[in-house]
Amino acid sequence: MILNILSLIAMGLLATFGSYFLKRATAVGLSPRALIVSPYLWLGGVLYVLSALLNIYLLLRLPYSVVVPLGALTYVWTLLVARWLLKEPITKLKLAGLGLILAGLVCVVLG
Repeated sequence: MILNILSLIAMGLLATFGSYFLKRATAVGLSPRALIVSPYLWLGGVLYVLSALLNIYLLLRLPYSVVVPLGALTYVWTLLVARWLLKEPITKLKLAGLGLILAGLVCVVLG
């Protein structure tokens, strides 16, 4: 059970940091050549693949109706990473939205 919980958290974190590094890759511009040689693009892609592999592992062990909704925890990590690394503000509206997502998760997973 603990391994499943840690895997769910890791899946979300890997997807969040995958997105973060893809965002960093765009800092060099959007030319195809610049993107292809960006280490951030490759790191982001690898993290996304690892997240997908963890998702597959979890789908083998847990019900689909639990794994997929809990993937929405990625929004929690994304908000924190955006604040921590990108210095984006956390507004009341963002917190309200996050609260609604978490409430929905509870309803779907426990329902």
